Amino acid sequence: MAQQKAAGAGESHGAAGIDPVLLARKHKEKGFTAAYVPQIDAKDTALVMATREAFQKEGVMLSEAGYWENIMDTEAESRAYHRNRQLDSLYLAEEIGAVCSVNIFGSYCHGNGNSQHKALNFTDEAFEAAVEMARYFLDTVKPKTAFFTYEIFPFDITDSVENIERLIKAVDRKQFGVHLDLVNLINCPRAYFSSGDIAKECVRRFGDRIVSCHAKDIKMKEPSISVILEEVLMGQGNIDLKTFMRQIEGLSRPIPFMLEHLKTEAEYDSAAEYVRKTGKELGINL
Repeated sequence: MAQQKAAGAGESHGAAGIDPVLLARKHKEKGFTAAYVPQIDAKDTALVMATREAFQKEGVMLSEAGYWENIMDTEAESRAYHRNRQLDSLYLAEEIGAVCSVNIFGSYCHGNGNSQHKALNFTDEAFEAAVEMARYFLDTVKPKTAFFTYEIFPFDITDSVENIERLIKAVDRKQFGVHLDLVNLINCPRAYFSSGDIAKECVRRFGDRIVSCHAKDIKMKEPSISVILEEVLMGQGNIDLKTFMRQIEGLSRPIPFMLEHLKTEAEYDSAAEYVRKTGKELGINL
Protein backbone atom coordinates (compact mmCIF):
# COMPACT_ATOMS: atom_id res chain seq x y z
CA MET A 1 0.00 0.00 0.00
CA ALA A 2 2.96 2.35 0.36
CA GLN A 3 2.79 3.65 -3.21
CA GLN A 4 -0.99 3.66 -3.45
CA LYS A 5 -3.36 6.48 -2.56
CA ALA A 6 -5.65 5.80 0.37
CA ALA A 7 -8.85 7.52 1.40
CA GLY A 8 -8.38 11.25 1.67
CA ALA A 9 -5.03 11.35 -0.12
CA GLY A 10 -4.08 14.06 -2.57
CA GLU A 11 -6.37 13.18 -5.48
CA SER A 12 -9.62 14.96 -4.78
CA HIS A 13 -11.76 13.22 -7.35
CA GLY A 14 -11.03 9.53 -6.97
CA ALA A 15 -8.14 7.17 -6.49
CA ALA A 16 -6.53 4.93 -9.08
CA GLY A 17 -5.00 1.51 -8.64
CA ILE A 18 -6.46 0.59 -5.26
CA ASP A 19 -8.33 -2.60 -4.45
CA PRO A 20 -12.00 -1.59 -3.85
CA VAL A 21 -12.26 -3.59 -0.65
CA LEU A 22 -9.18 -1.91 0.83
CA LEU A 23 -10.29 1.52 -0.36
CA ALA A 24 -13.79 1.16 1.12
CA ARG A 25 -12.36 -0.20 4.36
CA LYS A 26 -9.91 2.71 4.61
CA HIS A 27 -12.76 5.21 4.24
CA LYS A 28 -14.65 3.54 7.07
CA GLU A 29 -11.54 3.41 9.28
CA LYS A 30 -11.11 7.15 8.84
CA GLY A 31 -14.74 7.82 9.68
CA PHE A 32 -15.80 8.95 6.22
CA THR A 33 -19.40 8.14 5.30
CA ALA A 34 -19.05 9.24 1.66
CA ALA A 35 -16.35 8.81 -0.99
CA TYR A 36 -15.44 9.99 -4.46
CA VAL A 37 -15.93 7.37 -7.15
CA PRO A 38 -12.53 5.79 -7.90
CA GLN A 39 -11.10 6.46 -11.35
CA ILE A 40 -12.04 3.20 -13.04
CA ASP A 41 -13.17 2.22 -16.51
CA ALA A 42 -16.95 2.18 -16.79
CA LYS A 43 -16.64 -0.76 -19.17
CA ASP A 44 -14.90 -2.90 -16.55
CA THR A 45 -18.19 -4.25 -15.23
CA ALA A 46 -16.57 -6.66 -12.78
CA LEU A 47 -14.57 -3.89 -11.10
CA VAL A 48 -17.57 -1.54 -11.15
CA MET A 49 -19.74 -4.09 -9.37
CA ALA A 50 -16.96 -5.04 -6.94
CA THR A 51 -16.50 -1.39 -6.03
CA ARG A 52 -20.21 -0.82 -5.60
CA GLU A 53 -20.52 -3.86 -3.33
CA ALA A 54 -17.41 -3.00 -1.30
CA PHE A 55 -18.61 0.50 -0.45
CA GLN A 56 -22.15 -0.69 0.25
CA LYS A 57 -20.78 -3.30 2.64
CA GLU A 58 -18.90 -0.62 4.59
CA GLY A 59 -21.88 1.75 4.58
CA VAL A 60 -19.99 4.43 2.62
CA MET A 61 -21.95 6.43 0.06
CA LEU A 62 -20.34 6.98 -3.34
CA SER A 63 -20.84 10.67 -3.97
CA GLU A 64 -19.70 11.67 -7.42
CA ALA A 65 -17.94 10.46 -10.53
CA GLY A 66 -15.95 13.44 -11.77
CA TYR A 67 -14.75 14.05 -15.31
CA TRP A 68 -12.72 17.23 -15.23
CA GLU A 69 -12.03 17.86 -18.90
CA ASN A 70 -13.20 20.49 -21.38
CA ILE A 71 -16.52 19.45 -22.91
CA MET A 72 -16.63 22.85 -24.69
CA ASP A 73 -13.23 22.40 -26.38
CA THR A 74 -13.10 24.47 -29.57
CA GLU A 75 -11.25 21.69 -31.42
CA ALA A 76 -13.94 19.35 -32.77
CA GLU A 77 -12.14 16.05 -32.25
CA SER A 78 -11.20 16.87 -28.64
CA ARG A 79 -14.71 18.15 -27.92
CA ALA A 80 -16.30 14.94 -29.21
CA TYR A 81 -13.83 12.83 -27.23
CA HIS A 82 -14.51 14.63 -23.96
CA ARG A 83 -18.27 14.53 -24.42
CA ASN A 84 -18.10 10.79 -25.02
CA ARG A 85 -16.01 10.41 -21.88
CA GLN A 86 -18.57 12.47 -19.98
CA LEU A 87 -21.20 9.98 -21.12
CA ASP A 88 -18.97 7.24 -19.70
CA SER A 89 -18.76 9.13 -16.40
CA LEU A 90 -22.53 9.38 -16.11
CA TYR A 91 -22.90 5.74 -17.05
CA LEU A 92 -20.32 4.83 -14.39
CA ALA A 93 -22.16 6.89 -11.77
CA GLU A 94 -25.38 5.05 -12.56
CA GLU A 95 -23.88 1.57 -12.57
CA ILE A 96 -21.70 2.01 -9.50
CA GLY A 97 -24.52 3.52 -7.46
CA ALA A 98 -23.08 7.03 -7.11
CA VAL A 99 -25.19 10.08 -6.45
CA CYS A 100 -24.02 11.99 -9.52
CA SER A 101 -21.59 12.60 -12.32
CA VAL A 102 -20.07 16.07 -12.29
CA ASN A 103 -18.05 18.28 -14.60
CA ILE A 104 -17.68 21.99 -15.06
CA PHE A 105 -19.24 23.59 -18.12
CA GLY A 106 -15.78 24.11 -19.60
CA SER A 107 -14.44 26.98 -21.68
CA TYR A 108 -14.43 28.15 -25.28
CA CYS A 109 -10.78 27.24 -25.76
CA HIS A 110 -8.67 24.31 -26.87
CA GLY A 111 -7.23 22.39 -23.95
CA ASN A 112 -7.73 22.89 -20.23
CA GLY A 113 -11.13 24.44 -19.61
CA ASN A 114 -10.47 24.82 -15.88
CA SER A 115 -7.87 27.55 -16.24
CA GLN A 116 -8.40 29.22 -19.64
CA HIS A 117 -11.24 31.71 -19.25
CA LYS A 118 -13.13 33.40 -22.08
CA ALA A 119 -15.79 36.12 -22.34
CA LEU A 120 -17.91 33.73 -24.41
CA ASN A 121 -18.37 31.57 -21.31
CA PHE A 122 -20.91 34.10 -19.99
CA THR A 123 -23.04 34.55 -23.12
CA ASP A 124 -26.52 33.36 -24.04
CA GLU A 125 -24.76 31.01 -26.47
CA ALA A 126 -22.95 29.39 -23.55
CA PHE A 127 -26.18 29.04 -21.57
CA GLU A 128 -27.91 27.32 -24.48
CA ALA A 129 -24.91 25.03 -24.97
CA ALA A 130 -25.03 24.04 -21.29
CA VAL A 131 -28.73 23.22 -21.61
CA GLU A 132 -28.19 21.22 -24.80
CA MET A 133 -25.28 19.23 -23.35
CA ALA A 134 -27.10 18.39 -20.13
CA ARG A 135 -30.10 17.14 -22.08
CA TYR A 136 -27.84 15.15 -24.41
CA PHE A 137 -25.99 13.40 -21.57
CA LEU A 138 -29.19 12.58 -19.70
CA ASP A 139 -31.25 11.56 -22.72
CA THR A 140 -28.43 9.31 -23.98
CA VAL A 141 -27.61 7.51 -20.71
CA LYS A 142 -31.14 7.68 -19.26
CA PRO A 143 -30.03 7.30 -15.61
CA LYS A 144 -32.70 6.27 -13.13
CA THR A 145 -30.84 7.17 -9.93
CA ALA A 146 -27.64 9.11 -10.77
CA PHE A 147 -27.81 12.81 -11.56
CA PHE A 148 -25.81 14.80 -14.09
CA THR A 149 -24.50 18.04 -12.60
CA TYR A 150 -22.42 21.05 -13.48
CA GLU A 151 -20.21 22.11 -10.62
CA ILE A 152 -20.79 25.76 -9.84
CA PHE A 153 -17.79 27.66 -11.19
CA PRO A 154 -16.98 31.41 -11.17
CA PHE A 155 -15.64 31.43 -14.75
CA ASP A 156 -18.76 30.44 -16.72
CA ILE A 157 -22.55 30.67 -16.78
CA THR A 158 -22.87 28.59 -13.60
CA ASP A 159 -21.45 31.49 -11.58
CA SER A 160 -24.61 32.63 -9.79
CA VAL A 161 -27.63 31.38 -7.89
CA GLU A 162 -29.89 32.94 -10.51
CA ASN A 163 -28.18 31.18 -13.42
CA ILE A 164 -28.31 27.79 -11.70
CA GLU A 165 -32.04 28.22 -11.18
CA ARG A 166 -32.44 29.20 -14.84
CA LEU A 167 -30.51 26.10 -15.93
CA ILE A 168 -32.70 23.77 -13.88
CA LYS A 169 -35.83 25.18 -15.51
CA ALA A 170 -34.34 25.21 -19.02
CA VAL A 171 -32.84 21.70 -18.93
CA ASP A 172 -36.17 20.37 -17.64
CA ARG A 173 -34.93 16.86 -16.78
CA LYS A 174 -35.65 15.01 -13.53
CA GLN A 175 -32.06 13.75 -13.20
CA PHE A 176 -30.42 17.14 -13.68
CA GLY A 177 -29.09 18.07 -10.27
CA VAL A 178 -27.07 20.80 -8.60
CA HIS A 179 -23.55 20.25 -7.36
CA LEU A 180 -23.20 22.95 -4.73
CA ASP A 181 -19.71 24.33 -4.20
CA LEU A 182 -20.35 27.37 -2.01
CA VAL A 183 -16.76 28.62 -2.28
CA ASN A 184 -17.14 28.79 -6.07
CA LEU A 185 -20.01 31.25 -5.62
CA ILE A 186 -17.72 33.57 -3.66
CA ASN A 187 -16.34 35.76 -6.44
CA CYS A 188 -16.33 39.27 -4.92
CA PRO A 189 -16.01 40.95 -1.50
CA ARG A 190 -19.78 41.32 -1.14
CA ALA A 191 -20.23 37.56 -1.55
CA TYR A 192 -17.21 36.89 0.68
CA PHE A 193 -18.89 38.59 3.62
CA SER A 194 -22.32 37.00 3.04
CA SER A 195 -21.65 33.31 2.29
CA GLY A 196 -24.28 32.20 4.80
CA ASP A 197 -26.96 34.24 3.05
CA ILE A 198 -25.88 32.74 -0.29
CA ALA A 199 -26.21 29.22 1.14
CA LYS A 200 -29.72 30.05 2.33
CA GLU A 201 -30.62 31.47 -1.09
CA CYS A 202 -29.42 28.31 -2.83
CA VAL A 203 -31.57 26.13 -0.62
CA ARG A 204 -34.56 28.44 -1.00
CA ARG A 205 -34.35 28.51 -4.79
CA PHE A 206 -33.32 24.95 -5.66
CA GLY A 207 -32.72 22.98 -2.48
CA ASP A 208 -34.62 19.97 -3.81
CA ARG A 209 -32.11 19.70 -6.68
CA ILE A 210 -28.92 19.80 -4.59
CA VAL A 211 -27.35 16.32 -4.67
CA SER A 212 -23.72 16.81 -3.60
CA CYS A 213 -21.52 19.51 -2.05
CA HIS A 214 -17.86 20.42 -1.87
CA ALA A 215 -16.65 21.55 1.54
CA LYS A 216 -13.73 23.96 1.55
CA ASP A 217 -12.81 27.43 2.79
CA ILE A 218 -11.67 30.68 1.24
CA LYS A 219 -9.75 33.74 2.40
CA MET A 220 -9.48 37.19 0.85
CA LYS A 221 -5.97 38.57 0.73
CA GLU A 222 -5.44 41.64 2.88
CA PRO A 223 -4.08 44.24 2.68
CA SER A 224 -4.86 44.53 -1.00
CA ILE A 225 -6.48 47.02 -3.37
CA SER A 226 -7.45 44.29 -5.83
CA VAL A 227 -9.57 41.24 -5.06
CA ILE A 228 -7.54 38.07 -4.49
CA LEU A 229 -9.38 35.04 -3.11
CA GLU A 230 -7.48 31.91 -2.14
CA GLU A 231 -8.61 28.50 -0.92
CA VAL A 232 -7.31 27.67 2.55
CA LEU A 233 -7.67 24.86 5.08
CA MET A 234 -11.12 24.52 6.63
CA GLY A 235 -11.47 26.96 9.49
CA GLN A 236 -8.80 29.37 8.25
CA GLY A 237 -11.08 31.36 5.94
CA ASN A 238 -14.39 33.17 6.04
CA ILE A 239 -16.96 30.62 4.81
CA ASP A 240 -19.97 30.49 7.13
CA LEU A 241 -19.68 26.73 7.58
CA LYS A 242 -22.28 26.52 10.32
CA THR A 243 -25.00 28.13 8.20
CA PHE A 244 -23.96 26.07 5.17
CA MET A 245 -24.18 22.84 7.17
CA ARG A 246 -27.51 23.77 8.75
CA GLN A 247 -28.99 24.48 5.33
CA ILE A 248 -27.76 21.21 3.82
CA GLU A 249 -28.82 19.19 6.85
CA GLY A 250 -32.37 20.51 6.42
CA LEU A 251 -32.78 19.00 2.95
CA SER A 252 -34.91 15.91 2.42
CA ARG A 253 -32.15 13.70 0.99
CA PRO A 254 -28.73 12.80 2.48
CA ILE A 255 -26.16 15.08 0.83
CA PRO A 256 -22.45 14.13 0.54
CA PHE A 257 -20.23 16.87 2.00
CA MET A 258 -16.92 16.31 0.22
CA LEU A 259 -13.50 17.75 1.03
CA GLU A 260 -11.27 18.64 -1.92
CA HIS A 261 -8.13 20.38 -3.18
CA LEU A 262 -5.98 19.50 -0.18
CA LYS A 263 -2.38 18.40 -0.68
CA THR A 264 -1.80 15.61 1.80
CA GLU A 265 -3.66 12.95 3.71
CA ALA A 266 -2.82 14.85 6.91
CA GLU A 267 -4.55 17.95 5.54
CA TYR A 268 -7.65 15.89 4.72
CA ASP A 269 -7.61 14.46 8.23
CA SER A 270 -7.33 17.95 9.71
CA ALA A 271 -10.15 19.32 7.54
CA ALA A 272 -12.36 16.34 8.35
CA GLU A 273 -11.77 16.86 12.07
CA TYR A 274 -12.78 20.52 11.78
CA VAL A 275 -15.96 19.74 9.83
CA ARG A 276 -16.93 16.98 12.27
CA LYS A 277 -16.28 19.26 15.25
CA THR A 278 -18.48 21.95 13.68
CA GLY A 279 -21.16 19.38 12.95
CA LYS A 280 -21.08 18.15 16.54
CA GLU A 281 -21.60 21.70 17.79
CA LEU A 282 -24.71 21.87 15.61
CA GLY A 283 -25.97 18.42 16.53
CA ILE A 284 -25.25 17.11 13.03
CA ASN A 285 -23.79 13.63 12.75
CA LEU A 286 -21.46 13.28 9.74
